[in-house]
Amino acid sequence: MKASLIFVAFLLTINASFSQVNRPVLDLNKDPVFIDVVTHRIHYPVQPARRAIYGRYYAGFTIDQAGHIRDIAVLYPKMSRQTSKLYGFEGEIVAGLKHMPPLNPNLVGNYLLPIAFCFTHYSEGPAPIVPTNVLPFGYEVGDRVLLNEAKIFASSPSSSRSLNGFPPSRQIGQ
Repeated sequence: MKASLIFVAFLLTINASFSQVNRPVLDLNKDPVFIDVVTHRIHYPVQPARRAIYGRYYAGFTIDQAGHIRDIAVLYPKMSRQTSKLYGFEGEIVAGLKHMPPLNPNLVGNYLLPIAFCFTHYSEGPAPIVPTNVLPFGYEVGDRVLLNEAKIFASSPSSSRSLNGFPPSRQIGQ
């Protein structure tokens, strides 16, 4: 009887290992919908857009067994609560990720998503200004998978009359 139980346990262990090996490896970076949905759920905050402010943020999150995004936190750049509220980037990131639809449950894990808030200032040129700030050298991401960057866009008014008095662009989070 004891030998039979050990044999059954052995078979279950082998079966479990084979089922894990045969499961397809899913990569959130290869999900064609993920970045598209992220860029529609996260919005450029109004105040920074009015003040020509742009920057790159890094958001950490976990995908649970049901495919829901949990444990959302802006990991970099670190700002005081007051500064964070003033700009509104962190609030938009957290709100956008909270409202994501469930993802594939096979994507369970910890992730790090770079989000570039890019700004087009028409008096400075026609191309969007992409932030240059990155994670500091040696920044420990732990067991998080670094994802492809999501880009969120805003722009200044395009008419020269409206641009009169519009502030010059400025990057934050350096």
